[in-house]
Amino acid sequence: MEKRKLKIALIGRPNVGKSTLFNRLVQKSKAIVDNIPGVTRDRIYGDVDWEGIPFVVIDTGGFLPPEEESILPQVVVQCEKAIEEADVIILVTDARTGPTPVDQELVRRLRELQKPFLVAVNKIDSDKQIPLIYDFYSLGTKTLWPISAIHGHGVYELFNEALRLAPRIDWDESEETECPDSTIKVALVGRPNVGKSSLFNQLIGDARSVVSDIPGTTRDTINTLVRHQQREYLFMDTAGLRKKARIKGRLERYSVQRSLRAIRGADITLILIEAPEGMTDQDIRIINYALEQGKCVFIGVNKWDLMPSAARYEIEYIEAIKSRLRFAPFIPIITLSALQGEGLDKVFLWIDNLYQEYTHRIPTGRLNRFLEEVYAYYQPPFYKNRPVKLYYITQVGIKPPTFVIFTNYPQGIAENYKRYLIKKMRQIGFKHVNLRLIFRERRRK
Repeated sequence: MEKRKLKIALIGRPNVGKSTLFNRLVQKSKAIVDNIPGVTRDRIYGDVDWEGIPFVVIDTGGFLPPEEESILPQVVVQCEKAIEEADVIILVTDARTGPTPVDQELVRRLRELQKPFLVAVNKIDSDKQIPLIYDFYSLGTKTLWPISAIHGHGVYELFNEALRLAPRIDWDESEETECPDSTIKVALVGRPNVGKSSLFNQLIGDARSVVSDIPGTTRDTINTLVRHQQREYLFMDTAGLRKKARIKGRLERYSVQRSLRAIRGADITLILIEAPEGMTDQDIRIINYALEQGKCVFIGVNKWDLMPSAARYEIEYIEAIKSRLRFAPFIPIITLSALQGEGLDKVFLWIDNLYQEYTHRIPTGRLNRFLEEVYAYYQPPFYKNRPVKLYYITQVGIKPPTFVIFTNYPQGIAENYKRYLIKKMRQIGFKHVNLRLIFRERRRK
């Protein structure tokens, strides 16, 4: 089965709301949006996590200048570039202007392709505007999808249908690197000059990265496949991540984008900090970004050899870091010295342990017995004076472990109760990894 993410392309005329729809999707998943190098600026790519299903959405905005007389060839050329790599195409139209000859031509071309497509009628912002969609049946499609990209109406149903039509693809976050499925992908990230390249060279046993005391030496992500004790690891050495205000020049901005992309493509993110300097606000931002992407995270305190009498204060030092990580107390912390080669065994040990949790699956029967015990001990608070019931739980994914719980009132599950459930779930095999809980409604028959 092919190993990559699904791709959904948004096509259509300008000002129909493609970019608004695109931004709604990527903001929902808090993804970094950038122009992919080497492609037309008009096509923008964003990562989306749709209830545990990852896909790439492609915006083809800005390719139809209204002042041009001969616009149709440009529409076709730009759409074909996006369509070539897309698995599902969504044609976005404008309810206020009605169907146009351009819309008709795009539908005609889409019918000639062997790919599924949907027609979305945008700017249906209220029920009073629903009659505007009737004119679009002249395009010859049996089903139209009324949406409001700006308010979010109909977007959920549209993309659920798009994913239902999509071909089965076994997704893989790292499209750039070809490696076996069992390979553990590890991104080494952190601020400039914390020793990422030195650790990278120690781990791969070869001085491939440039090691320098000048911050920012590594300009691009360097990937190396390593075999260690019968397992394969893909280590990614990345450029240092500065504060946004300190990023200067296009090259450095590109390097930062590549580093963030390495985090998204990794299974495990090893975040290095300097022992003498300790945890900084920038380190917290990097940790938060990796967690938002659903990655395993652990922290390596590098340059431990520079700490005077450090061994006596290691426990206190780690506790001080944990006090700043109250939002993620499950993250492991180790000390090491990349320059001296100390602590490498701990790095590999934690990578193996985290990956085992990251890919761990629990049988549905055991999960539901667990849920019954948890629910019996502590039930969620009432919602609108009605009891909130938890009917059923199932694991729907790994990397990160993702679970769906069916309940009568998903909106009634308070944040403190979600934290309670996650804390309990850590006792059944997920002690140090990020977990995702999705609550869905199951109506009583």
